[in-house]
Amino acid sequence: MAKAVFKTDGSYRPLFDHIREASDAETAERICNEANDTYDRLVSGNHTDLNRTAKAHWKQCCERAAIYKVVKKYYPESAMEWLNETLREYGLNAAAALNRLLRFPGMKALFLPFMRSAAKSMFGSKGGFRNQLGPVTKQETHFDILECPYCKYMKELECPELGPGFCKSDEYIYGNLKDFTFERTQTLATGGEKCDFCMRRK
Repeated sequence: MAKAVFKTDGSYRPLFDHIREASDAETAERICNEANDTYDRLVSGNHTDLNRTAKAHWKQCCERAAIYKVVKKYYPESAMEWLNETLREYGLNAAAALNRLLRFPGMKALFLPFMRSAAKSMFGSKGGFRNQLGPVTKQETHFDILECPYCKYMKELECPELGPGFCKSDEYIYGNLKDFTFERTQTLATGGEKCDFCMRRK
């Protein structure tokens, strides 16, 4: 097996804490190992010819699907709640780290150009997205995602219900920045016509 994606004390720790509370440490370890095996199987099953950028998104979808599928098998009534709680904690921690980074001199001025650059590269056609870039100034930047591979991949992985969780991660991270506001009115994963992004400096 390749390097483990899941560890009981890693980024999914809150989820495994719930499993330990519901059963025991041995069960948590067994589920962790099974999730790693499932991830290896999913990630190597399709889309092996993707470029590096697109493959990163595919791997993230496989990771989310693997842990959800396995936990749901053991705890069908709690899997989604535990996973969402874990993603929320991870997002809030990421927001705190980003807020610390933005305190460094000059970083606030670089943030909006960086977001636009990410929209063009990591979340552009190379990554499997179709987007439309809007106006950008020193105070705000806009872009819309018109096609999202996360929606496509989660359907392929038979977990379409996990799609909105990726949207919520944006809210947890960018919606909790001290110096910027994050505005979005709709997302593809929740039935919208697009994912509209607006980042504005306060």
